[in-house]
Amino acid sequence: MQNKLTINDIAKLAGVAKSTVSRYLNGGSVKESTAQHIQKIMDEYNYEPNVFARLSAKNSHIIGLVVPGFNSVTTPRIVEVIVAYLKKNDYTPLMMHTDQSTDEEIKSIVRLSKMNVDGIIVLSTGITPTHEEIIKTIAQPVLFVGQSNAHLHTVINDDYAAGRAVGGLVGKSGAKAVLCLWVDPHDIAVGQVRKQGVMDGLSARGISDVEFVYTTFDYREAIESLKSSLDPKRFPDAIICATDRLAQAAYKVLPSYHITIGKDISVVGFGEYETSALLNPPLTSVKFDWYSTGIISGESILQMIQGKPVSNIQVIPFELFERASLVQKEGE
Repeated sequence: MQNKLTINDIAKLAGVAKSTVSRYLNGGSVKESTAQHIQKIMDEYNYEPNVFARLSAKNSHIIGLVVPGFNSVTTPRIVEVIVAYLKKNDYTPLMMHTDQSTDEEIKSIVRLSKMNVDGIIVLSTGITPTHEEIIKTIAQPVLFVGQSNAHLHTVINDDYAAGRAVGGLVGKSGAKAVLCLWVDPHDIAVGQVRKQGVMDGLSARGISDVEFVYTTFDYREAIESLKSSLDPKRFPDAIICATDRLAQAAYKVLPSYHITIGKDISVVGFGEYETSALLNPPLTSVKFDWYSTGIISGESILQMIQGKPVSNIQVIPFELFERASLVQKEGE
């Protein structure tokens, strides 16, 4: 017997036709006893079907996974959970990387559709009208994660409510002047929805002295953006950061101005990374449930493939952890 088992080898060992083995591998109708016999042989010889050969099957049992990149903390975690869930349910993920490009994201969706995957999960940076038009033209179900759209199936964080909670907390602390270290509005969930929540939360507390400084999700760029925007003669009472990574940039920059976080100024982030509670002082932050996001995303795409009803928008709740990085002004 060859070291690498083929479909012909399995057919001979099982005493069935090659077409029967092929039909079983492609999810076709095969007698239960025959299916069990074929699977037993496959298990015995550790046979793994050729993933790309399955792409020509009616049901490939392959899920396309479009990701913007792995330079964030949460994306790799969500992807890991999705991949584990798909594998547990006998689906193989086929991943495409877009490098934060909306055009590449759309192209990847089209490519995966033409490759005959059973479904597509997109960890999106922003859903455009072009996305909506493309989804109408392809046969496979598509699930977007991280961005909301009333016309498409999405799994999202409760960014607005989280932003409003943070704005309200900072306002309640007695802060009067607030600087927000933020990201481009191209990212709708963080750059627009979360931002609006923060603004509304601050406004509800009567805070109108609010400045937004825009940067990228990159830690080094955030440092430079913050350095160039701070006025040593007029420091804000609080810095609200779009993510914990940007908050870490504030922790890097502020000591050089002899400003003590948690005493002279408040710093708040979003993400609740493992390192957030280890900072000095521990960072006040919002925790989004990335594990539930991954599980719900995996469950939803399989339900969509099976033709089962799935809500257009599924919202993942959050928790706000108040820690020593938040200054309580006197009289508050």
